[in-house]
Amino acid sequence: MSIVSLAMNDYIMIAELLGLWVMLDSNVHLKKRTINVTRVVIILIFSEGVFWAIERWTREIGHLSITRIILTPTIYLLHPLIMLAIMEMAELINKRRLLYYLPVIISAPLLYTSQWTHLIYWFDDNNLYIGADSILRYFPYFLFMIYVVLFIGFFTLRYARYGAAERKGILISIFAATVGVVFHIVYEVDADYSTLFASLLLIYYLSLYVLTAKEDTLTHLLNRQCYYSDSEKLKYQISAVVSVDMNDLKKINDTQGHDAGDTALKTVAECLTKGKMKNKKVYRIGGDEYAIFYIGKKEDEVKRDIEEMRSYLAETKYVCAFGYEMVDKGRDIDDTMRLADQEMYANKAKLKDTEERRIAAHKEATIRVMHEALGSGMWGMEFDEKGRMTSVEWSPEFRKMLGYKDEYDFPNRLESWSDLLYPDDKARVLKEFEDTIQDYSGQKNYDVEYRLKVRNGEWRWFHAIGRLLRRENGVPLSYVGMFVDINDVKVGNA
Repeated sequence: MSIVSLAMNDYIMIAELLGLWVMLDSNVHLKKRTINVTRVVIILIFSEGVFWAIERWTREIGHLSITRIILTPTIYLLHPLIMLAIMEMAELINKRRLLYYLPVIISAPLLYTSQWTHLIYWFDDNNLYIGADSILRYFPYFLFMIYVVLFIGFFTLRYARYGAAERKGILISIFAATVGVVFHIVYEVDADYSTLFASLLLIYYLSLYVLTAKEDTLTHLLNRQCYYSDSEKLKYQISAVVSVDMNDLKKINDTQGHDAGDTALKTVAECLTKGKMKNKKVYRIGGDEYAIFYIGKKEDEVKRDIEEMRSYLAETKYVCAFGYEMVDKGRDIDDTMRLADQEMYANKAKLKDTEERRIAAHKEATIRVMHEALGSGMWGMEFDEKGRMTSVEWSPEFRKMLGYKDEYDFPNRLESWSDLLYPDDKARVLKEFEDTIQDYSGQKNYDVEYRLKVRNGEWRWFHAIGRLLRRENGVPLSYVGMFVDINDVKVGNA
C-alpha cells in the first residue's frame, strides 16, 4: 500500500482535518486550551485513519504479524480517546477527569494481551480474526458506546439553555456514529470511522465556535449580542422581560479583588438559571447587568420565578435588584425593557437605602455605647431621599445632662434644643449645623462650643460634635453626634 493510495482512500478526512487545522490559527473566540486540544483530536483522528489503513493491509498478507497485533487494540482504544478529547475541547469534564479516563486505562492491558489470553479476540496462524465466544467479543464497541452516551449527556446538559440548532447537528452526527457501531456489531462489518470522526469534529468545532460567539465567557449565559438578536427574532413570542442588576460589584472588586468579583458574577448567573423554568432565556448584557426573556409565560409564572431566583440569591452573600414588565401588544421589546429597567432601579434604590440605613444604625449603636461609657449625651437625626429632615432623637443621657427626664419633658424635635441656645451663640451654632448638612462633599464636620439653658434656668457651656452619614449620591442619610458638658472647664478658665 503506497502513500498515494492511502491519501486517496482518506482524501475527504485529510482535507477536512487540514482545513480545520488552518482555521484554528484565525480563531478569536475559543480559549487557547480548546484550540490546543482540538489539534490533539485532529492528530488522533488522522492517526486512526493511518493505523486503520495499515491494519487493513496487514490482513492481506498470508501470515500473522506483530504489526496487526499492536494496531488492532490501538484502533479500538483510539475511538473512545477521540470522544474523550472532543469532550475536553468544550471542557465538559473539568472535574474528576481520572474517573472518565479510567475505563480506557483499564481496557488497554485487556486489549493488548487479548491475543494471548483470548479474553476478547485473537488471531490464528492464518491471520484470521476470531472473536471470543462470550459477550466480551463486543467489548471494544461497548467501550466506545459508553463514551458516546457520556458525550451526548454532557453536551445536552452543557448547552441545555440554548443552541438548539447546534445541538441537533451534533446529535445527528452522534446518531450516525451509533448506527454505524450497531451495524458493525450486528453484521460484523468492518468500517473505518476516521472520516466520520473528522466530520463530527468539524461540525462540533463549528457549533462550539457559534455557541462560544453567543456565550458570555465568564458566566456561560447568553451574551449582549445574542440579546439584541433574540429581541428582534423572538419579538412576537416574548411575553415578559426582566431586568436584573447586581449590587456592590465595584465594592467587591475594589476591596476583595477582581477574582472575587468574577466569582460573584458567576454565582449570580447560577442563581438566575438554577430553576427548572422552561422557555426562559438569561443574558449577561453588561458588567453586573442581566436580562431575562420569557417565552409564552403568564405574569403569575414570571413573578413566581423571580421569587425563586431571589430565594436562591438569599442563600448567597450577593444581592440583586429586579424589575419586570409584561409585553403588551403594540409595544416593542426595547420599550418594555426600559420600563423593566425603571422598576429595577426603583428596587435597587430601595435596597441601597435599606442597606445604608442598616449600616448607619450599626454605627449609631456603636457611638451610643461609646457615649454611655463616656457619660456624654448622644443626639441623632434622619433624612429622606431628598435631604429633608424627617426625625430627631435626643438620647436619655442628653436629656439627663439638661435636667430633663423623658420625651414628654423634652420632645424629639429640633426646637427643643435650638430654643434653649444662648442668644449670642444661636446664629453661629445653627449656621455650623446647617453648613454641615449642605456640604455634600462630606468633608465638613459639626464641631462647636456654645451655651445652653438647662432646666433649672442656668446657662451652661457644652461641646457638640456631629458627623453626617450620607447616601452614595451625597444626600444626607443620618446625622449622629455627641454632647459633652464643659462648663466647669470654661468657668474655671474665665
